Amino acid sequence: MRLTKMFGLAALAAVAAMAFVGATSASATSTQLCKTHTGLTCGAGEAVTSHHMVLASGTVGQLLSSAFNVLCLSILIEATPLGLGNPQSLHTTAFTFTGCGTGAAHNNCTVATEEQPLANLLKTGLEEGVLAFTSGQQRTQCPNLGINCLYDGEGMEFTVGGQHLTAESTPVTELGGKFLCPNEGLVDGLFETLTDTYVLG
Repeated sequence: MRLTKMFGLAALAAVAAMAFVGATSASATSTQLCKTHTGLTCGAGEAVTSHHMVLASGTVGQLLSSAFNVLCLSILIEATPLGLGNPQSLHTTAFTFTGCGTGAAHNNCTVATEEQPLANLLKTGLEEGVLAFTSGQQRTQCPNLGINCLYDGEGMEFTVGGQHLTAESTPVTELGGKFLCPNEGLVDGLFETLTDTYVLG
């Protein structure tokens, strides 16, 4: 199954992942991201070595909190699969946010990645899976509002299914920023892959 949905704002995260065609249940078999889907295993030379995702057209990435809401119009994620496994580990090599803000102009805030996320991708069923972040930090700043918050991506989980990776009110932890930084935020978003990517066992 092809991955196509996700958000990674403050802690995302992220970062990283794809869509699934795979086993009917979680199993101990290896997982490998592949460029084509012609069988249950990845053919020679078909393994994905780099994966790119963007915020889906017509959507925004959102970091929601009790003190403020930040929306980003564009997010680019580049990720590298680290090898076979169940789950398969993914490393985000780039996480870029643009057009971020608390108002319609989307220009009064910045989101910067201070620690690139690591994540594990686990098949849980036919065209279903979970992407769980094990690290990653993003800083959200809105100088005109006195916002300077650092978010931790560890523990965030995203559901995979129907060619989507979904972050829907996914909690993220604030690590001790300055001023208006609640202890927790929520992340929403939808990502699309730039090329077809399949998860095979």
